[in-house]
Amino acid sequence: MTPLHYHAGPPVRLGDRVRWGSEAQGTVVVMIAEQTALSGHVAAEWDYLIHGCMISVDAVGLFHYDAEGLVHDANLVLLARA
Repeated sequence: MTPLHYHAGPPVRLGDRVRWGSEAQGTVVVMIAEQTALSGHVAAEWDYLIHGCMISVDAVGLFHYDAEGLVHDANLVLLARA
């Protein structure tokens, strides 16, 4: 299993607060390969995606990011660790 990383390099971790685009913020709520999730989320619901993470963007909803998407998306920025 290859660790997920943000475009800027740091590893993705469960509970990270992120900025998506210019203003939207969200939280990494599921790490799919690790089968871990924050309270209120069920990792097994997403295991068919095999890898990546689910990010809950405030006022928008859930988004799936795979390793390639994370590395290439400069619009997704780590704000704070859980």
